[in-house]
Amino acid sequence: MKKMKKMLVTFCVVLLLAGTASALTDAEYREMMKDPGFAAADKMLNQAWAEAKKAMPKAAFETLKKEQKVWLAKGRDSEAKKMVEIGFTAPEAYAMVTEIRAGVIRTAVDKAFLMANPTGAQGFYVRKGGKGGEDGWLKVYNRSLPNLEAQIKAVHETPGGANTGELSGKGKLKDGVAEFVHPEAEEVRMTVTFKGDTATVTTSDEFKNSGWCGMGVVLDGTYVRQKTKK
Repeated sequence: MKKMKKMLVTFCVVLLLAGTASALTDAEYREMMKDPGFAAADKMLNQAWAEAKKAMPKAAFETLKKEQKVWLAKGRDSEAKKMVEIGFTAPEAYAMVTEIRAGVIRTAVDKAFLMANPTGAQGFYVRKGGKGGEDGWLKVYNRSLPNLEAQIKAVHETPGGANTGELSGKGKLKDGVAEFVHPEAEEVRMTVTFKGDTATVTTSDEFKNSGWCGMGVVLDGTYVRQKTKK
């Protein structure tokens, strides 16, 4: 019986995906919720949304609400359809895109918090690429001064897509400078010099030669702190 129910859920969603991408109906959503993987992802999404509603500034949350409305109406189904086309079952596809969306919302919450609380070295910093767009992001948290925690990510676009590189670590701030070391790899480290609303990142030679980042990705550079407009 359980196997039959699972097959029914898959069949219903495959029918949905066979047509034009559109929002799940209430009935389709209830059927989808019978799949444990989707139910878990949906719970994760609801928790992320509740966190966003509670923690984000009003203007930022209103922007996120508009984006979420579009995702529920079109984005979720379009993303799931692409995954089905490469071999995933419908429940697997919907579960994965829902889990990814929960991560996107949590990232938005994190960014909004840092932009609204740029105290000390803490903040959300961006690096501008050669074409004027953002190609690097640095997040710095005041944990218990002088202790800081940082996460950095950069993107290098290629003709076939994009390569990325990331680094996270903990460090201590002294005279405007902090060296962040990855907790599981001592050679993975970077020095960040803070001055006003800028943060200049320099990674170690060991890190550059480690192959940690994708080809062509460079984390070094100057990042500028972004703040919530008042």
